[in-house]
Amino acid sequence: MASPQAPRDNAPAAAPQRIARHRFASALGLMLLSGCAGGDYPSLQRWPTPTPTSTPTPQAAGQIAAPPAPEQVHPHIAPGCDAQAADAIDADFRAALPATEAALKDASDSTPGTPAWSKGNIALASLQQIRARLAQVLAPAEEAYTADVLDHAQDDARDGPDQRPDGAKLAACHAHVAELAEQEDAQIDRLHARLPD
Repeated sequence: MASPQAPRDNAPAAAPQRIARHRFASALGLMLLSGCAGGDYPSLQRWPTPTPTSTPTPQAAGQIAAPPAPEQVHPHIAPGCDAQAADAIDADFRAALPATEAALKDASDSTPGTPAWSKGNIALASLQQIRARLAQVLAPAEEAYTADVLDHAQDDARDGPDQRPDGAKLAACHAHVAELAEQEDAQIDRLHARLPD
């Protein structure tokens, strides 16, 4: 009588499956590593130190830099009063004067509202705008001159204003700018009289 056979062990059948999974994981890892190695990534090498394109030339020993050239000073410039700026504005005023004269000459025989009358008004307004620029120079000049006179009233009464060069220079500058303003006002009043009301 034959002895009964023992039941077969099914555990060894699972071994090929585990081996296949390990091989798949290893192949996948190699693929990922090879993919990373193919990209353009910065190198880990040290970067070269940048060098300046030009180096300043050292000054020769004992050589002294030349001082800046002195600025040309207008004869009528004083602290708070800029006659040079006033002269530049007045030059613009006188340059615009002939065209304004011609426009007002045409407008003198016109009636209000006509093209010639409107052109004359526009020309006169442009001239008045230039005069307004001169007022921006005259205002601080008057303020500086008035303050100077008040601050030195006793000294000027005793010694005379001509004994203070700075005060005399400021007074001359103020008088120069104020005279330009009066001349421009006279021109504007004369031209405005030609414009029909």
